Order: sequence, then C-alpha cells, then structure tokens
Amino acid sequence: MLRSLKLLLLTAALSAQTTPWDKVQFLVGNWTGSAGEKDTQIGAGQGAFSFEPQLDKKIIVRKNHAAYDSGVRHDDLMILYLDAPNDTPRAIYFDTEGHVIRYNLTFPAPEKVIFESDGTQPGPKYRLSYWMDHSALNRKFEIATPGADYKTYMSWTSKRN
Repeated sequence: MLRSLKLLLLTAALSAQTTPWDKVQFLVGNWTGSAGEKDTQIGAGQGAFSFEPQLDKKIIVRKNHAAYDSGVRHDDLMILYLDAPNDTPRAIYFDTEGHVIRYNLTFPAPEKVIFESDGTQPGPKYRLSYWMDHSALNRKFEIATPGADYKTYMSWTSKRN
C-alpha cells in the first residue's frame, strides 16, 4: 500500500512539472493580424503567422507573412530553441530582407514574452514583444540605434484562427 502511494505521488509530481515551452504556449497556433496606418512606418497592413512545435517539441517555428498598403511585402521565419546546458530559451530570426537576428527571451508576466536581440551583432538592437489582451494577441517591434533608446517601428493586433 505504501509503495503504491509513493508511486502515485511520484507520478503526480512528474506530471505537474513544467516544460520550458509552457511560458510560450499562448503563442502556439495560427493567427491573422492587422495594423493601422499609424501603427507602422510603412502603412497599414495585414498578415498571418503561426507558431508550431516541431522536432518532437524540441523547437517552435514561427512563419510570418505580411502585406502593406504601401506595396511592401514581408516574409520571415523564426526558430525558438533551448540553448544547452541550462535550456535557456532563445530564438533566431531570418527574413526576406536578409536580416538575421539572434534573440534572448524573457517572460515579465504570464502570457507575455519579450524577444531582445542579444547584442553580439553590430548595428541596431531589436525588441519584439508579444502579450495577450483578452482574446487578442498584441505585438510590438522596436528598434534602438546605437546609443539611443528603443522606438516603436510597428505594432499590430492578431486574432487566433
């Protein structure tokens, strides 16, 4: 009887453990979004993106497509991964404009994640924030030129499909 109780408690404890991806679970799925004329520096836009676990949930892949009224089109791919040895969450970003950005992730509140460029690359720093507001997912992309504070480049709101 005591052995069964210990096994039951151990099973419950193991199932209650969190995974490194629990904090970004709110992002997983397919989304459509829009930005107004005043929300971006390239005009109003609309787009779609997804966050999907891949490789037996070892990574999460974000694919994004956006089109703006100005005629600008933007496609990108970001891979979220766990950096050994401490399973530190990080991301690497690629886009059709040739940018490659390495991000560190922080979680300042439930259902909020901040991707901040790691500072190893010359040039501007980048910060991408996601947070839930009721059923909407908000995003803000900011740029800081060397020696300056972050300034919002664009922001938009998305709904889950």
